[in-house]
Amino acid sequence: MSSHRLLEGVGGQGEIALDCSLLVSLRQYRPREGRDSLENFITEVFAWLLRNSSGISNTFLLQLQGAMPEGQGFELPTEEDEVEWSTQARLGSRRPDMQAIWPGMAVIFEHKVWSGLGDAQIKGYRELAQLEHPSEEVRVVAITASRHQHSTEADANLCWSDIHEGLKEYLGKVEEVTERFHIINFLALLAHEGLQPAAPIAHEAIRYFPTAGKLPQKLEQAFTHLVARVWPVDGNYQAVMKGLRWGRIGIELHRTDTKRKWSPGIFIGCVLDGSDHLIDHRIEDSVKLQLILDFSQGLHRHYPAMTSYRALKATLAEISQESRWTFYDHGEVRRQRNNYHPLYLETPLLDVLRGTTTMEEQRDRIFSAACEALALLQHSGWLDKLRDECDAIAEG
Repeated sequence: MSSHRLLEGVGGQGEIALDCSLLVSLRQYRPREGRDSLENFITEVFAWLLRNSSGISNTFLLQLQGAMPEGQGFELPTEEDEVEWSTQARLGSRRPDMQAIWPGMAVIFEHKVWSGLGDAQIKGYRELAQLEHPSEEVRVVAITASRHQHSTEADANLCWSDIHEGLKEYLGKVEEVTERFHIINFLALLAHEGLQPAAPIAHEAIRYFPTAGKLPQKLEQAFTHLVARVWPVDGNYQAVMKGLRWGRIGIELHRTDTKRKWSPGIFIGCVLDGSDHLIDHRIEDSVKLQLILDFSQGLHRHYPAMTSYRALKATLAEISQESRWTFYDHGEVRRQRNNYHPLYLETPLLDVLRGTTTMEEQRDRIFSAACEALALLQHSGWLDKLRDECDAIAEG
């Protein structure tokens, strides 16, 4: 393949024949029952570009290689390798959206726009591909409208906005008029469908607001019933339900043996608006279940230098790596920070609730996950020592 395939016959009737070949490609796809026809349409156009331009193909495969997690990288095709891009080609009993095959490598793609993506579907593709291509390495890749749809079973996940940005960057290097024409029009298609980097009023937000707008109410229903449970935390803490305030909703564990309830306090819940906590950059992709350590104003000058606080940070940074929780030290950011809420343990709420169908199931999942986070927080006893140091400040 070479980039000039897009330019064959430029001039005279050549360009007309070229444009018709794209239209013929689109005409040949057969929408599948239960599938969004937009997904098929975008897939066919994208695959046509990949088949007809080695520049686009190489750029995309390089981008994909960079998206692979450590240990899952792959060798890019050589100049002599022919990459076969296909759509809806049979793979065992299934028909993945797109496949890329070259010597030693088989990459299977599942594309979604606004519909859901199942982990079992990705796992099934991998098993079928390994049977179909026993001599090749296999990777399964999901391309979706948003990061919320990503699959933990996929070897790599991309958004259509990532494809948009990669092609937009490549476009700046392209001089041929016809190739530029087709890239520009594909970018326009993605933008028209809200699949470019998010606009201030995102298509996805409009589409899901009738349901998402009820999320604070549903979260309050979930957390309110959890207050009465026995929370596994030492140190005379009392669980108190807090409705939406400071952009967050959930349960605060207050100390009952001191005037300062936040010395430290522990919040378990979700930050829906990060502007007060100054963590918008942490929640722009998904709602997270969070454990947050809270400190009263009178401790702000003291806690960063406490031995127990520093040890707790180091411990959480280390042990969280072996868990589903991500540790975030807000006190280390160079930007403006909120000193009331410096330490976070976070995990995607969607992962916590995945597969649940009832509110009771969801409450159980939230409580179980929160108990995991509390166990991490209390590991090695540094939280107890931190409380003692905070009390010493209060008594002094």
